[in-house]
Amino acid sequence: MIKIYSFPYSLPSYRARLAASIMGHDFEVEEVDISTGQQKQAEYIAINPMGKVPALKDDSLLVNDSLAILRYLARKHASSDWYPDAELERVAKIDSLLSMVANELFDSVEKARLIKAFELFPETEYPNCTALAVSTLSYINTLLEHNQFLVTSIPTIADIAVVSTLLYADEAQILLEDYPNIIRWIGDIKQSEGYIEPSKL
Repeated sequence: MIKIYSFPYSLPSYRARLAASIMGHDFEVEEVDISTGQQKQAEYIAINPMGKVPALKDDSLLVNDSLAILRYLARKHASSDWYPDAELERVAKIDSLLSMVANELFDSVEKARLIKAFELFPETEYPNCTALAVSTLSYINTLLEHNQFLVTSIPTIADIAVVSTLLYADEAQILLEDYPNIIRWIGDIKQSEGYIEPSKL
């Protein structure tokens, strides 16, 4: 069985759990308490040498990084719809959105959450986060004007990656009311079988 090493309030950990659950994989969760430094202990370093969560173990295979985990879970799934390797155009769009998650969305919504909820970055960096959030959210809202989901009419791992960040917008003190397509899309994903809510402070 798949095991996901996770911390409840970690956004990337939630991303991995959400993907496994929505895709219908059988999995178990082992909590790693990063608040006490458990992720730096030798036992966990043997799982993920980077000392971060999440990590995934599937028999003897280890996968680190939430976006790599999403790709792995999609390729393991019976349907190729989540990440259709053979469809170059769709995969290119998915990969572009995954890059946006790792860059623009991290530097805006995710970093803003780390500032406001955890005080892990200086408050002086918050205005830059919110400014980048406006342009990034506007782009996402535009993508959803003509499609139910980000790439096509069916969800892909891009939807899971992006929504797992935006569901924490409240803890980042970033409002989504000005983005009606995003609000509708989040509602659609919440209706998906296997959807699980994020853990919040």
